Amino acid sequence: MPEIWAGRLGEFRSISTADGGTALTTTAGFIQIPPKANHIFITPRNFSTAVVAKFALNPWLTILHTVDTMATEPTDYSNILQDPADTSTLDLSEMATGTEFILVGSYIPFRGVYVDVTGTNSAGTATMGVSYSNSAIGWTAFSVTDGTNSTMTLAQDGLVYWTVPTTWVKQTFKELYPACPVNKFYSDVPLYWTKWTPSVALTDTSITVVNMSAANRSTAYGELVSGQSFEERVECGKIGGLGCIEALTNAGTANLVVNVASHYESEVA
Repeated sequence: MPEIWAGRLGEFRSISTADGGTALTTTAGFIQIPPKANHIFITPRNFSTAVVAKFALNPWLTILHTVDTMATEPTDYSNILQDPADTSTLDLSEMATGTEFILVGSYIPFRGVYVDVTGTNSAGTATMGVSYSNSAIGWTAFSVTDGTNSTMTLAQDGLVYWTVPTTWVKQTFKELYPACPVNKFYSDVPLYWTKWTPSVALTDTSITVVNMSAANRSTAYGELVSGQSFEERVECGKIGGLGCIEALTNAGTANLVVNVASHYESEVA
């Protein structure tokens, strides 16, 4: 039964990547949700061989970049890299190893991150190591499959993923880096953190990332038949909120029409 909307809607718009819906295949795609969206509407259509469209609602990520091992306040890229309307990028040119890394965290576990690389890496053979927070022994390395790696990491768009471990624990930023002089929205909130560091320093001078999207911890996706709609109130652009929709087909192809709405006092970016 449809949910009754208890107040006036503000803006309403499509965030599909094409007229008629985002193209789906049997490989998962990621559709980022604008940070001020409060309601989502999903409808699959145009099935070819597909029986169902599969989807998951994935968490918003906290994304921090440091160049000095958190000796000073890290740069927060959380909104920049998860707002589909924001074309600003994270510059990882000549990314160092050891002192420079990315922290990516969420309020629930996630099995990976889809990375949209705009300035691709074209030098060296570096791989990307990803570790998870473990309060007993510090950082523990995942066994990572890096979809951005053709002959080197960050050489193409792709999903960087792992098996979610049972020993992954929530920790606050202050617990991880108590000496870092920072008091931000993420400082005291327990999150499942990952740490991203290249195996060796990158040598390319033009590596940039424009989007990072969480992959759901489970691939037991929800399923919709052609024309069946799903809608839900959501919170976006904050810890505990929604960051993106992960979607694919069971076979063949289809399209996924995705619309979002904001509350009357908000604006969809």
